[in-house]
Amino acid sequence: MRAHARGLSMIALATIVGVVATFLAQILSARYLAPAEFGLFAAFLVIVNVAAVGSSSLQNLVTVQTAAALARNDTHARTRTRWPRDAIAIGLGGGAVVAALSPLIAGALDTTVAVVIAAGLSIPLTFVFADALGLLQGAGNVARAVWWTTASQVARVALILVAMILALGVGGIIAATLVAIAACLVGAAWAARRIPRPATGVFSADGLTIVVLTVSFAWLTTSDVFYLRAGAEASVAGTYAAVTVLVRAGFIIPATLSLYLLPRFVRNRDNAALSRLGVLLTLGLSLATGLALTAVLALWGPLIISLLYGNAYSGAVEMLVPVSLAYLPWIAAQGMLIKMTSSASRAGAIALVIAVVAQFALFTWAIPDVPAMLVALGAIGAAVLAVFLLVDRRASRRAGDATRPVG
Repeated sequence: MRAHARGLSMIALATIVGVVATFLAQILSARYLAPAEFGLFAAFLVIVNVAAVGSSSLQNLVTVQTAAALARNDTHARTRTRWPRDAIAIGLGGGAVVAALSPLIAGALDTTVAVVIAAGLSIPLTFVFADALGLLQGAGNVARAVWWTTASQVARVALILVAMILALGVGGIIAATLVAIAACLVGAAWAARRIPRPATGVFSADGLTIVVLTVSFAWLTTSDVFYLRAGAEASVAGTYAAVTVLVRAGFIIPATLSLYLLPRFVRNRDNAALSRLGVLLTLGLSLATGLALTAVLALWGPLIISLLYGNAYSGAVEMLVPVSLAYLPWIAAQGMLIKMTSSASRAGAIALVIAVVAQFALFTWAIPDVPAMLVALGAIGAAVLAVFLLVDRRASRRAGDATRPVG
């Protein structure tokens, strides 16, 4: 028990350091670059962040497959080849698509073709990095996987400072991001070099299910800013975006638990009692985190907004509690997403796809009415959470029936 607690504390520490480093990188870039240059860098980050969503689905997939192969000790289900073929293929394919569409993307994001191509270079690096992290996580080396992720953020801050000292401008800031990813990719790949690679690749039924689970959930919990930006006044969308930066801090706890529990759920699929305990623990901590965040924002919201954003964002204060309440079921649902991913739940994936369609319809109807949009966001999140709980309950019953002695 003490070992588990120590492991979780190290993962939590690494996660916090990574979050702080990410925040510092953005603040340093914004303060160093002129507004026009920062706009270029922001366009670069849009593409990088989209690639990060895809690569996180690959990391989850590799984690599940590695943990399952190691739990079975099935030599036929594993291979010692060191080449992450799927990650390389998807990464190069994605980078090539971005490069081919660079004139169109540059026009849509109001940036230059060079910036888009630079962002395209990050895609294969990000996917190969995710593959190495998935191997570490699936083998139980969760703390090492998290620390390599954190190291990439810390390296980015350090290299941005170097770019600032050398007065390299926006090109130096972009290069700092790429070099940080590449350097930590090499380190993570070296750390995972002795872990047998699962033979099953991305292009399988379970693989595609995990990709759908990860990408759909990421879209559902981030697209509100996109929809509001497209359908409301720029000032309202900007104020709302500032609020979501604070509210999404509630996802840190379930995200950290995911790193630790995902491979353990996979290894204990046949232990219904233990899996149920893990689900209840995850759900309870996720809900407690969301409620605590809402309470903090209700009590000290004006002070937090004033310190972080200044008087220009005073209108954000009245949005804090409503947005936090709308996100509460999603924070809890992310805790349940760990279990859905560990079992590659097709029912869970179908539910999320339906939720994406419902969100599009309801947001299109509600926007620019922000309160109505928040009601829709919270209702969809509650429905997704209910489906996840129902799916998990049915799966637990089947697992219990399968292990119960006959006669």
